[in-house]
Amino acid sequence: GDRFMLLYQSANRDTDIFDASDEFRLDRKPNRHIAFGYGPHMCIGQHLAKQELRIMLEELLPRLTSIEVVGDRRVVQTNFVGGLRRLPIRLDLG
Repeated sequence: GDRFMLLYQSANRDTDIFDASDEFRLDRKPNRHIAFGYGPHMCIGQHLAKQELRIMLEELLPRLTSIEVVGDRRVVQTNFVGGLRRLPIRLDLG
């Protein structure tokens, strides 16, 4: 056997699967992302994480009047995943 590596960054931006693949769109349906893995290796905490994010957005977005980046971002990049380690923001709530 050959070995292979699944690159989530590439798979979740596949233009054959996702319209506007570089946009963060909460209304994407069906959303066939693999952020939580796939098959027997799927994250067992995915449902809790999705519920927490849904509740946070439902509570925050109606109150949010502005959002502003107020500092430099720090990016994490590995061979497995990438993302933000730090992104200072200011939220104004009404």
